[in-house]
Amino acid sequence: MRRRLFVMAMGATTLGSGSSALGQTAKEPRRVALLTVSKEASYVSQLQAFRDGMRERGHVEGRDIVIDIRYAGGRAQELPRLAAELAALKPAVVIAMGTPAVDAALAADAATPIVSLGDLIAAGHAAQLGRPGGRVTGVSFLPRPLNAKRLELLAELLPKGSAVLNLADSLPLSGPTSMQMIEDAGRSLGLVVHAAYALTPAEIEIAFVAARKLRVAGVNVLSSPFLNVERARIIQLAASAKVPTIYQWPQTARDGGLMAYGPSETAMFQQLAGYASRILNGAKPADLPIEQPTRFELVINLKTARVLGITIPQSLLLRADEVIQ
Repeated sequence: MRRRLFVMAMGATTLGSGSSALGQTAKEPRRVALLTVSKEASYVSQLQAFRDGMRERGHVEGRDIVIDIRYAGGRAQELPRLAAELAALKPAVVIAMGTPAVDAALAADAATPIVSLGDLIAAGHAAQLGRPGGRVTGVSFLPRPLNAKRLELLAELLPKGSAVLNLADSLPLSGPTSMQMIEDAGRSLGLVVHAAYALTPAEIEIAFVAARKLRVAGVNVLSSPFLNVERARIIQLAASAKVPTIYQWPQTARDGGLMAYGPSETAMFQQLAGYASRILNGAKPADLPIEQPTRFELVINLKTARVLGITIPQSLLLRADEVIQ
């Protein structure tokens, strides 16, 4: 009899605690916004790396977080509108890809922490690497020094004294600011350096017409969110012009470009996830030091080299992190 009473009492306790748990309000997932000028199709692997990084840090999508994404599809003029849409969702943190996206996110609201991938110091979004001091932090991937480094790698394919076209966008941080460093590097390499600027697909085609007229031996595509969006078009134009071209992101060589040198996008998006996680856990951007990429990749596409009739020097192949056969 006593045993039966004990079991009944335990059952009542369990039911009571279950009813109490059911009565509690479930914790709302926190929103993480991502704003980019890119097209959705070009962001699949990067976004997966970010999601993986968040999950590894205990933030499960659909349970702990909701990720809201806005793609501008290469149209930077759309960024302010898209930033306003994201701001209306009240995110806990905004991941803004590149300077124009950060500018739009900053203008959309006055408080939300921002994590960026770009040249944060040159853009004026942070005071210093060690202590950003504002509400923007993230990963700075050294675009200007890497532009010059890519020119140096391209020069190894070309005869001394060759002409090279450096293709940039006309935004202040991407084009004119980088070009002085490019010109200095070109002179030291014995190259004749030309510049072309593009912010529309038509202007990219005009740049390659100019490349033919100038009889350039190679094209160096400078760091630019817009030019990255249009990389498929640039690969096609370079193939039609039969001109060796080097690109900013390793994935571009995997997509059919001849050569690419730059940071691993997968690794950088893992870094961005680390920042987002710390902010969700209470850290302030002003106190989170800006990181730099941890891995750089040289990728060479020998299929494209054969189509262009180019022989890649063994010295370059031995240094490549990946050679596509």
